[in-house]
Amino acid sequence: MAMSEGEIRGLIEKLKRRYGEYARKNPTWFSIDAFNERYLMAVRNGMNMEAFILAEIANFEKIKEKYERKKSEKPFSEQVDRIIEELTARIKKYPAVNFHPRAGLEICHFYGALSEFALDYFAALFLLAEDKQLKDRVIAFEGALGALAAPRGSLPAKRIEDHAMLLRRRGVREIDIERDKNEYLKESAFLLHDIVDFCDSLVEARNPAWETPLRFNKLYLDDRRKKRIASLFTGCTGYGAILKIRDRAAAIIEDFRLAAFRKQQ
Repeated sequence: MAMSEGEIRGLIEKLKRRYGEYARKNPTWFSIDAFNERYLMAVRNGMNMEAFILAEIANFEKIKEKYERKKSEKPFSEQVDRIIEELTARIKKYPAVNFHPRAGLEICHFYGALSEFALDYFAALFLLAEDKQLKDRVIAFEGALGALAAPRGSLPAKRIEDHAMLLRRRGVREIDIERDKNEYLKESAFLLHDIVDFCDSLVEARNPAWETPLRFNKLYLDDRRKKRIASLFTGCTGYGAILKIRDRAAAIIEDFRLAAFRKQQ
């Protein structure tokens, strides 16, 4: 059944109000002037006004749906950008070691974080390792950290040099670079988790000697490195140093989103 002229006029007025409502939100998408021009043209050309208004309503609903979808996407995009900024800020807390022009931001800061941990944090455990069994474990950890993060004079750590060689390879694919970077992060995460667990086991052990302040005269290192370690652990007891080392390893795991990379028990 055809609509009456009154019904058509009612729909036209209602659509104008809807255009006006949405034009206040986005005049580019919802132009009331453009609708009025189309309406006057339809009247001048003697168009079927029922067909005109039904087509205009369908068009308006299509534009509105697209607009609402775009509007809902924008906050999500902004949320993603904010998350990326927050994650980037977390890794930028750590020093960056720019070992190759093609090396990414994440691996440069992670290598810097792990190198600092190996040289200035973990080394303090040697002040506590008195019996042979404990000392052997600390030495084993130090060796693993060294391969991953300890510079060799002017050269980077062995594992980082391997990654740099990949970056220098002609025609290397980005997917291969990303895969090797992720493998390095995974290897390092496994080790950091093991160190956290090791520190937890030390905290559970009751050793009266670790309840006293650290004495740095037992550190047989170069003066600059010894001063850095002393500045980090001054005033710490043995247990305080263990907790500080443990918390630093745990922070690196968290800040670089490596919690899932733990060896299967």
